[in-house]
Amino acid sequence: MTRIGSELVVRSPAKINLFLEVTGKRNDGYHELDTVMARVSLSDVLYFRTRSGKHIDVANASDVSPLDFPHDETNLIVRAARALQAYTGYFKGVSVRVRKRIPAQAGLGGGSGNAAATLTALSHLWGLDLSAAELERIAAGLGSDVNFLLSGCRAAICTGRGEQVNPVPIGMPLYGTIVKPIPGNSTASVFAGLSCPETLKDSALLVSALRRASVCSAQRLFFNRLQQAGTCVNTEILRILTAGRQLVGVPGVMSGSGSACFWIFRTHAVARRATARLASLTGTFVRQFHV
Repeated sequence: MTRIGSELVVRSPAKINLFLEVTGKRNDGYHELDTVMARVSLSDVLYFRTRSGKHIDVANASDVSPLDFPHDETNLIVRAARALQAYTGYFKGVSVRVRKRIPAQAGLGGGSGNAAATLTALSHLWGLDLSAAELERIAAGLGSDVNFLLSGCRAAICTGRGEQVNPVPIGMPLYGTIVKPIPGNSTASVFAGLSCPETLKDSALLVSALRRASVCSAQRLFFNRLQQAGTCVNTEILRILTAGRQLVGVPGVMSGSGSACFWIFRTHAVARRATARLASLTGTFVRQFHV
């Protein structure tokens, strides 16, 4: 967090799912997950300023379409602020300007990261002095990815519906490229099309490769159970994954429920060259990143 004049400025990072297995269906309608998430350098920037009254005002400070940026209670920034107010009984207001760089409906946790940033920023700005455990409890009620992005850790195995976070040490830097088709994915639609086999995959082999700093081994172990359902919902994903492999020579994988896909490379230089090649894919958002 940085203070610039009367505003508190917070970066809100994206995440990718290096591994995602769905291990069961819960009674509350959610799914049990075994997923390895990594925080990446692509981020939104949020500017917080206190205001009188209890109103939560959210403004779009970027070129993002208003259709992709709701200003009502469906915005996770508003939901996070309301959750803090309800938990603490503190009803001061806030104005939030958001410079969006993370695309929506991408499986990159843009909205979840905004919620995590809001919890952290307002706990400080409003002088609430909440503990990490209290913030984690509030975050768990906001979405499956919020706790990981709140944690600040570089990578973690996330279980339950994603809210149980266990940090994973990565023995090397990871460099990569994100490619997202213009059409996004509906998470509900992707899960509705999910089909799981009897034999499930385990994240342990990937975690071991990450600890050993073996990028080549890790590349072969990236996995997303939702990818098949995601490509059925959005055929552009299959086009990108197929063309991308031909362009860069290694397979990519969809992040979360999509529609963004990513590739991981051994060095920054290789990632830079690959990004230039992947930028030739039409109708896409392309960004280089590091973990």
